[in-house]
Amino acid sequence: MLFILFIIQSINGQVCETADQFYNPLTSKCEACPAGTGLINNQCICDSTINGVPVNSVCPAETNLCVSDTGSWQASACSCSGHAIALPTNLCQQCPNNQINVSGKCACSGSTLASDNYCVGLYVNVFSDDISQVLGPKAYDGCNLYNDMVSCQQLANLFILKRSTVSTEKDFSYLYNAVLTFQNKKNMPSIIHEVSTTVTSVTLIEDTPIQMQVNFKEDRATSLNKIPFYVMEYYIDGSVSELKPLQNQFQLCSSSYGDTDLASNFGVSYKNDCNVDLTKYLNSNYQTVFYSVWIKDIDGSFIQVPIKIADYDGNGNGETEDEYGYTNTKFLWRFFMVDNLKSPSEIIYAKSIRLISYLSTKEDDKTFLPYFYIIYSEPITITTLENEKYYPVKYGHYYYQAKTSFYTVASALLIVAHIFIIIVWFIRIYVWTKRNPSYTGQNDWCMYLTIRSFYVLLDTWAEVIFYYLAIFTGYLFCFFKFQQTIYILMPDLSDYANNYRPFEVLFYMMFACRLISMFNLILRQADVQVFFIDWEKSEVLRPRELAEKLDNNVLRMVEQAQSKQSAWRMILIANEFNELQIYRIVSVEWTLLFVGFFLEGLNWINLGQEQPNLSLDKTIPKNYVLQYFLCTFLYMAIGLAQIIIQKLFDIWFPILVEDFVDLCAISNVSILILDDVLHGYYIHGENPIGYAEGSSEHLANCLHYEALGKGKKRGFIQESSLQHSDDVDLQTFELFLPMRFREAYEKVYNQELKQKTDNAQYQNYNEIRVLRQGVPDGLDMALVQTIKDTFSFYLKDVLTQVRTNFAKCVRDKLPVQRFFDYPPADLEENYFKDQSMPVFFRDPDQSFKSMFFCGHEFFFLITDTMIFNFWMILTNNTYLSLMLTYLISAGIFNFRQWVGERNLADQSKIDSRFLI
Repeated sequence: MLFILFIIQSINGQVCETADQFYNPLTSKCEACPAGTGLINNQCICDSTINGVPVNSVCPAETNLCVSDTGSWQASACSCSGHAIALPTNLCQQCPNNQINVSGKCACSGSTLASDNYCVGLYVNVFSDDISQVLGPKAYDGCNLYNDMVSCQQLANLFILKRSTVSTEKDFSYLYNAVLTFQNKKNMPSIIHEVSTTVTSVTLIEDTPIQMQVNFKEDRATSLNKIPFYVMEYYIDGSVSELKPLQNQFQLCSSSYGDTDLASNFGVSYKNDCNVDLTKYLNSNYQTVFYSVWIKDIDGSFIQVPIKIADYDGNGNGETEDEYGYTNTKFLWRFFMVDNLKSPSEIIYAKSIRLISYLSTKEDDKTFLPYFYIIYSEPITITTLENEKYYPVKYGHYYYQAKTSFYTVASALLIVAHIFIIIVWFIRIYVWTKRNPSYTGQNDWCMYLTIRSFYVLLDTWAEVIFYYLAIFTGYLFCFFKFQQTIYILMPDLSDYANNYRPFEVLFYMMFACRLISMFNLILRQADVQVFFIDWEKSEVLRPRELAEKLDNNVLRMVEQAQSKQSAWRMILIANEFNELQIYRIVSVEWTLLFVGFFLEGLNWINLGQEQPNLSLDKTIPKNYVLQYFLCTFLYMAIGLAQIIIQKLFDIWFPILVEDFVDLCAISNVSILILDDVLHGYYIHGENPIGYAEGSSEHLANCLHYEALGKGKKRGFIQESSLQHSDDVDLQTFELFLPMRFREAYEKVYNQELKQKTDNAQYQNYNEIRVLRQGVPDGLDMALVQTIKDTFSFYLKDVLTQVRTNFAKCVRDKLPVQRFFDYPPADLEENYFKDQSMPVFFRDPDQSFKSMFFCGHEFFFLITDTMIFNFWMILTNNTYLSLMLTYLISAGIFNFRQWVGERNLADQSKIDSRFLI
């Protein structure tokens, strides 16, 4: 038997160590000879016949019969294959790689070109760069023709590299289709997720069977709180690493083991951003590595994680960088971090890597198949790197939940909140119209009602939206932080416009409405009318022009006045009243101090991070919604704690308002406060002994006699009953005035004083227009005192009538009246308009506090909370927010003090220089 045909000659002359193998240059491996051949001198030689006759006896020696064509071993008749040429030694030699016999020489056909001993045609532009020219044709044919695993791995890596420059590769689609076709070969790794009518990107993510359940607390038999990710590394030469756990291979930014361990927790929105020096990747020691990612399921099986790359849709086009969803997506199964294969000319890197996982909507406590979303940079040239070597890198884990139910509930609750706002607004306006009936004669009552309705609407809207945001964010905080089985995930921070912009708009609108409402309240407080009633006997010179406006009882009281009174008691009461205007139970300074201690001192600020636990480690980004609830809850809790403590210790440490009522009684001064046309408050301050002016010994004796039960009681009503046993000690009342009383106040006191004040001479024009004083220079204070004393006697006469008829005039508020602040029905009766005696409601809660800050403690506590949250959202800095909140609060206090002091000086005609 003759061995007549030479099939494959080792191109590089490499000799195999095993005697029964030859070196195949196509696969770069030593292999056994195919059946029907024999091994001689590292060559596989045919031992073949034609029709039972040895080939050397049939064909001329120069034709040589047995050839190898396209990788399949076979016998032919009397000629060399198209992929072989005749040698002078009467043997057929196969042409290298994929070249053919062209006129007795190995060459490429006219439609192809030779590249590194390979014929390349349709895909020549795909492998246009240096590295691809070396590896591309060989990898393509090695995988396509010879089903070689190493060549297929090389081709897969080259495809991922080519993907990063698809915008400049016009023939990319050819390579894409080729790789997609090759995936059906035995040794070709899966690189592209092949989409069909039944298998889409959506079904890949949502229908891939994952057996494990996930939770937020600890690993269990069938439930994990850490998803075990594994990674396999591939190199440009086609070699592959073993499967290893994912740690920080995808983080170009530095990270600790604790960060990596935290990032593996399900539901933790981990983020690691920085600027990286890319020049270190130009070093030849850095090797471009390709990665595929896998999940180890609860049964030990591995599920590959798909890769989504921005600007790629399989046709050289792509989605925008913000489109990180998985609908109509062309997924890949491999990616790289840094491509420096063209170094030092240029470099490409993954500038953003996101692990995205959606909570399953089909099964409880399960997740859809996670996937990575990669955004690559444009090629960065060496010239650019010389000018700027630091570039931004982002890495993060993001977990999402279907938004349909979340936003449906949020929208439904918001609609309910607005319905409630309308109801409350209507009730408040209706009550106001009952307290201010149209017969009060206010200028343009309808216009005043419209303006009032506007402010009430702003106040109601801001108040209800505050509670809506607090309740809704509290719901998210509690269920997200304390859940063990998966119930809720926070909306995506990266999609800020859709997920968090509505919250931001609501908050800023609420804050703006609250500021308007606050300044409206301050201006209304600073516009109240205050009249001090001195029960000390005094001598009064009453002008004759007022005689006709008062009845005989008042005239007789004026004529019977015996002694002159001191001004210092009145100044003392006015000063205390002035200080009470900005008095608050909740201390802004102490509240901010404790807020800063808890947030920064104890690191509670890290509870606002988007992780489903109470960890205080600062590793992941903050969530505005969680931070809002945390700051709101903490600020409100500290404020409410101060109010509760004050209530508990009130019997030993009464608030200043209660001390003020006692001071009025010791000073023998009562106060009438009118905050509306027909509404006001009365503080009864008549000294039980009958007079207050005297020495310190006198004051001590007054208190001693009162303690012994001597003299009158402090209360306005001197008779008690079984039903109202505390009447003899009650000093505070809420008033509803008849129109006759109001007109008397305006004519006898308010208008007279205003006229005298306006006629007084001011020092200069600026004082009149800008700094108008309550007691201008040139005002006749003797005449002012006469007017005050005259109305004081009139008012004392009315109070005497009320005291005499207290069973009729002094009443208790019904629960509905107390809840809705509803006026008595008398205001709508015709007889009430013409009577002189007001309706007194017993007011043991001292509702006149509503003229001060402390009467609106919850209002200003909520306002301070909004201010602090405003600065936290704006600056994201706790210390700066604390400082700015303090400055704003101090400004509000000073403004209230300024306008209140000016009004008090104008109403009492006590020079503001005495108000300290």
